[in-house]
Amino acid sequence: MAKSKKIYFEEVEQRVRWTQSSTDDFKYNYKFIGVASEAEFDLLMELLWFMHEEDEISYNQFFDTFRELKTFCDGIKGLIDKQ
Repeated sequence: MAKSKKIYFEEVEQRVRWTQSSTDDFKYNYKFIGVASEAEFDLLMELLWFMHEEDEISYNQFFDTFRELKTFCDGIKGLIDKQ
């Protein structure tokens, strides 16, 4: 089973964290996005870069993209589990 970690996003500085750390240790005011495996996180970063390139991303854009990608990945996992 892939190890999952929490994803946090800080909108003003456009910073992302994929970590097991508590938000108490963060220098910036990160908002929680969700939990993802390393493969899901890497895919999310690639997708966001493809969609937005150098443009700033809002928290809602980041969260909505994560939610849609997570639903897609969970669907693939469900197909594999059925075999």
